[in-house]
Amino acid sequence: MNQPSLEMLSSLLAALYDGHIEEDPYSAFLTAMRNSIDANFASITMREPQGDDGGLMFVSCEQLQKTFVDDRNNPYSDRYYTSNLMTNLPWGKVVSLDECLSYRSLEQTELYRYCMSPIGIYHMIGVDLRNANGQRFSVRFGRPKDAANFGDEERSFLNLMAGHIQRAVANGMQIIQLDKERKLYSSTFARQAVGIISLDERGKVVTRNTVADNLIRLKDGFSIVNEQIYVESPTTRGKLNEYIEAIVQAQRTQEPAPTNAIAVERPSGKADLEFLIKPMMIDKTVEPGHTPHMIVFINEPERSYEIDTKILMSLYGLTNAEVNLSKRLAEGANLDQAATDLGIARNTARAQLRSIFAKTGVSRQSMLVSLILKSVVTYS
Repeated sequence: MNQPSLEMLSSLLAALYDGHIEEDPYSAFLTAMRNSIDANFASITMREPQGDDGGLMFVSCEQLQKTFVDDRNNPYSDRYYTSNLMTNLPWGKVVSLDECLSYRSLEQTELYRYCMSPIGIYHMIGVDLRNANGQRFSVRFGRPKDAANFGDEERSFLNLMAGHIQRAVANGMQIIQLDKERKLYSSTFARQAVGIISLDERGKVVTRNTVADNLIRLKDGFSIVNEQIYVESPTTRGKLNEYIEAIVQAQRTQEPAPTNAIAVERPSGKADLEFLIKPMMIDKTVEPGHTPHMIVFINEPERSYEIDTKILMSLYGLTNAEVNLSKRLAEGANLDQAATDLGIARNTARAQLRSIFAKTGVSRQSMLVSLILKSVVTYS
């Protein structure tokens, strides 16, 4: 084993904790680990193939690609994963292949002949860990037949790294999941019937969605001047600036910030726009400048809406039938009317409604309608 220096160990850990953002996740870390313990193969298997799922594996090996995602084009994922010789190891314990099976028996297996031998894997060492969801994932290293088996040094080093690997993978998964949720909510907000403008600690615009852009373009009651919301009515403009300043001052003194609403008159004669000025939670220890400190929601009462089916299914895991029922209820139908419109029995509609309640976490029809209108409405 090549005993790593402090500088090499620092680089190794940096590669590990940045592994989730690589195009081929954990590739740099696995390659560095191979070099440290004289291995010709290294892998992190996040999911073993199962049924229709081809699994997820990150690999460092000269003869293989770096990432296998739901890939059935290799013998292991296609059929031989079921004969894996190092499965369900004791949590966090470093184990070598020869502890699970004798070398003589190994050489008789199809797994060895068709998957391991062609890429020069004979000796193997590994550890099973838990991801952010508490599910098992495995880390494995291999050496060719003409090399020595992994010894105490490699075991100690992998045992030392195991806790870091588990923590890095768990944190990486959580970051990826949060980023996915952020993108989903961002796309949902961007398509809502409500205009949304976020403001920074100086009341300057940070972000705005498509609905807000369309309203700004009309210049009917308000516009954006010097990166700030400019309301045409002097009286209303003064109120808006007062409410924005109240939030800023409350956040500076770490006191509860108020939420306020105003009506913005439109010279065109259309119904007044409804502005809701709402503070965001700010952590002064980590919050940089020019980031959203408050949000202005802008409602145009005359605007009609429609419900985005795909977002509704994605957010709450509803089936197509449950989505159709939810939409009819949100559009004003009662359960009997919805069942008739959809051509289903009332008992079927009631069963679907119970399932919808369970998935969305609400307990009444009125709560369900409110939830849908607030979260997945798009304007038309």
